[in-house]
Amino acid sequence: MCGIAGFINKSNLNQDKYINNIIESIKHRGPDEFGVFNENGICLLNTRLSIIDVAHGHQPFVSDDKNIYVVQNGEIYNYIEVQNQLKNLGVIFNTNSDTEVILKAYEKFGIKCFEKFNGMFAIAIFDKIKNKLILARDRLGVKPLYIYQKDNELHFSSEIKSLLTYENFDKEIDNQSIHNYLKFNYIPIPDTIYKFVKHIEPAHYYEIDCDTLQIEKTKYWEIKNLPEIKNISEEEVFEKIDEILTDAIKIRLRSDVGIGAFLSGGLDSSLVCAMTKEKFGVSLDTYSIGFKEKRFDESEWAKKVASLCDLKNKVHIVESDIIDLWNTTTWHNDQPHGDISFIPTYIISKFASKDYKLVFTGDGGDEAFAGYTKYFSIFNNSLDDYFDSISLIKVDKDFDSLYTDSFRKDVDYRVPKIIFNDVISEVSLKDDVNKILHFDTRQLLPGNNLVKPDKMAMANSLETRSPMLDYRLFEYMQSLQGKFKLRDNETKYILKKFALKYLPKDIVYRDKQMFTVPVGEWFKTHLKEYISNIIKSDSLKNRNIFNIKYLEFILAEHLIGKKDFTRELRAIVNLEIWFREFDR
Repeated sequence: MCGIAGFINKSNLNQDKYINNIIESIKHRGPDEFGVFNENGICLLNTRLSIIDVAHGHQPFVSDDKNIYVVQNGEIYNYIEVQNQLKNLGVIFNTNSDTEVILKAYEKFGIKCFEKFNGMFAIAIFDKIKNKLILARDRLGVKPLYIYQKDNELHFSSEIKSLLTYENFDKEIDNQSIHNYLKFNYIPIPDTIYKFVKHIEPAHYYEIDCDTLQIEKTKYWEIKNLPEIKNISEEEVFEKIDEILTDAIKIRLRSDVGIGAFLSGGLDSSLVCAMTKEKFGVSLDTYSIGFKEKRFDESEWAKKVASLCDLKNKVHIVESDIIDLWNTTTWHNDQPHGDISFIPTYIISKFASKDYKLVFTGDGGDEAFAGYTKYFSIFNNSLDDYFDSISLIKVDKDFDSLYTDSFRKDVDYRVPKIIFNDVISEVSLKDDVNKILHFDTRQLLPGNNLVKPDKMAMANSLETRSPMLDYRLFEYMQSLQGKFKLRDNETKYILKKFALKYLPKDIVYRDKQMFTVPVGEWFKTHLKEYISNIIKSDSLKNRNIFNIKYLEFILAEHLIGKKDFTRELRAIVNLEIWFREFDR
């Protein structure tokens, strides 16, 4: 687990200073060591958190002929299997590092190598012979990778903040991204809040000509647009889920350092811990967050699961003073996010990092198995109705009230719906449940839900691994009819029935609690002054995005309990926090 960055820039850039600034900006991702290749205006660098082959995993890895250079952020979980395949073809290895496997696989298979990797990764390869920089990202987008391109230069990094250390960085804001954010509660990929910064898209590799900077993009994996399997029994599905999850856990247990686990007490993290114990005899030390507000608190359930599986459990209780961390988490996020659960994720990451460099999580289960109650709104409704139901601000006329005249003219209200329609059209032959799950896999995961564990854990030099994010599980679940996942009154239908093999019924079938912070209630009480000061601030007004009188109106409605505007206020406040952190 690491941070990577680099550039193609053949101007008179003060490269040594810039490289040092990059390393300083992302060293939290890899505090153990760093390595740099810099030659003729082409740079690859890595900051390393040592997990596999601690002694010999120094990056960049270099081919014997000195023509290929590789850095990566992440882990290739099946590196042993790929390494054995290469050994059978006569390839010789000098280390047990998964990064050397990437190098040797690229030498042997070329760009087809990415199809062989099961992992979470962002990879940069410089091929001198081809004079190309290759940037690749894992299938689901677990590991981030951003690219900044303008004029005759190109820069890339695991985090946007390191791009900002470039002296000529163009900080122009993409106003359309702000509008998209206020529709989805996050900025949908590949766009970012900066006009000239984009995500490398998940399941893609980009081949960049180092002279012309022309980019050739290739998608190396996708969910196949085929109708779902008919006439399959639940027993067959149980068997396949068990097979995939067992192997997903097995390959994620490969580490040269100890492994802990986040345990919310919810189904996904509980199942991961229980299966790890039963299948492999590994007792994970677990870490949980609790709240004094009981309707948000799951810590007693976490304790129950830990006791049942004979696991150590440490609980950290949080209170409203955690709002002081909103600026810190926003800085580490790189972009505004309306999801305030980034804060407890940061806290639990810091909590666990005192003991471990690596933890298991239950991330991905909700998107693979339909774990959110919002999915119920697809029943007896159209996909258009579903889109409206999940929108942060649902009706376009509300944007007319929210925005200033000048900002309104600079955005296109139609774009968010176009993004939604484009994604669900990729699986046009599937049922509506699978279409909306596919949308969340393609957008919500890399745009928000995977940003949270990556950025918050890496801020504390902690690696997270989730067996539920194995791409094979997503492939299989998308091959099943929606009724296996979502029924009229039950989310995660098939996973819950499967989980009874490992967990008692009261844990499996308890009501789902969202992992979030009760900030909407806090806004009405001891955070009333905090939010009022932000909404009424000159800095927010001077950005000329929002009609401040309308903001004051919805704040007043929220404070007296007339209407719940928690999600809208949360997103607007975090946007202002982002501006204060980054637009200096």
